[in-house]
Amino acid sequence: MAVWQRVLTYGGVLVVVFGAALGVGRLVGPVDTASAGHGHDADTHDATTAGEYRLALAHDVVDGGRAHLAFRILDASGTPVTSYELQHEKELHLIAVRRDLAEFRHVHPTLDRASGVWSVPVGLDAGTWRLYADFVPTGGEQAVAESDLSVAGDFAPRGIGPDQVVSHVDGYVVRLERDGAMLTLHVSRGGHDVTDLEPYLGAYGHLVAIRADDLAYLHVHPEDAGPGPEIPFHAELDQAGRYRLFLDFQHGGRVHTADFTITVDGPEGGDQDDTEMEMERGGHDH
Repeated sequence: MAVWQRVLTYGGVLVVVFGAALGVGRLVGPVDTASAGHGHDADTHDATTAGEYRLALAHDVVDGGRAHLAFRILDASGTPVTSYELQHEKELHLIAVRRDLAEFRHVHPTLDRASGVWSVPVGLDAGTWRLYADFVPTGGEQAVAESDLSVAGDFAPRGIGPDQVVSHVDGYVVRLERDGAMLTLHVSRGGHDVTDLEPYLGAYGHLVAIRADDLAYLHVHPEDAGPGPEIPFHAELDQAGRYRLFLDFQHGGRVHTADFTITVDGPEGGDQDDTEMEMERGGHDH
């Protein structure tokens, strides 16, 4: 077995802070460290934890191609969570990002309530992937649980490359403008502004940011966004580093994903004391 198949732990436990209804977000982490096991079932797999919850994979090594993922969300006592609140039209959002940040997936598994097992088929190339399960347990607060997954096959990691603020996807051109904590995405096609974006999961856009050095994670929704051409987000990137950003938007009945790379030199409007407090308690704001 190759080294990348044997070593699955990167960085530490990372948490996401969601803003209020306006979509304010702050990226924080890491706050703890746990090692990932190999080849165990969902009951015994020592998955990466976040707060009070664990993402327990049925299998943490799968074949490349169309993989079938199965997992449970376990609470602090090890009991499967079987009841969730709807958030943006789904009970759970599963984000998968390959370790080199070159590949991104956003899928929505199906829950078997009797067992608490979530399952979903998803196309995954060879490499090691970080999985983020985004959910709100019934009566609880926003939570993110994480784990690592190895996908078998030949794998040559790509470098993150230079900063990229223009993304070409499916005939669309998406430009990123950044002003402090404000990120504005401008969508055009064929030289014309797109002004009839369609709601996708209750919003005109979903933005995920991943910090390259430790895979810290942030998922935010737009502020007072209309149907285009601009989609504004308020995202506090509190630590310096390289970031990959992924924007999901819908047009013409199809979801498209634009990707970007930026460098952050320092805190973007966040208060350092508040950030350290969030890191210590691993909490989530709404």
